[in-house]
Amino acid sequence: MKKIDTLLNHIEEIIVSITLALGVSITFFEIILRIFNATLGFSFEASIYLLITCGLIGASIGVRDKVHIGIDIIVKQFPTLIQKMIGVGALSLCTLFCIIITILGIQHIQILYDFGQVTPEMEIPVYIPKSIIPIAFGLMSIRFLQTLIRYVKKPIHQLRQQEVGEDL
Repeated sequence: MKKIDTLLNHIEEIIVSITLALGVSITFFEIILRIFNATLGFSFEASIYLLITCGLIGASIGVRDKVHIGIDIIVKQFPTLIQKMIGVGALSLCTLFCIIITILGIQHIQILYDFGQVTPEMEIPVYIPKSIIPIAFGLMSIRFLQTLIRYVKKPIHQLRQQEVGEDL
């Protein structure tokens, strides 16, 4: 399990690095070309898809590193056992939401595949760039599930010693 987790970490980081670098490079190159009244023709669409990919995979990294915004001022008012139950409920809902979006994303990709629609500038099948939605939300589902399992396994006395949201 640890090897799979490490492999996922590296894949996510590589995808984010490459898509961010490509998106910024294409945009920069397009700006330089426009100075000379030239254009690549596909740069706007490509940079949008690349930066969306970067953001969605980055969201999975955010789940992994527990950097998403959490408001726990009200939760802190409850006893530790209830705090743990609220945490389990919240993580379960996040996991369920990501699984639902993954399933709906797969269904959407199947519909796009059947229609055979292509993108306006790059003229590639639309389902290719939009495939990032089920992929990213699938990764987030895995990350939320990992966090949920760690959180459930953590003894209550350890929760008393630390803030909720840190080192789940």
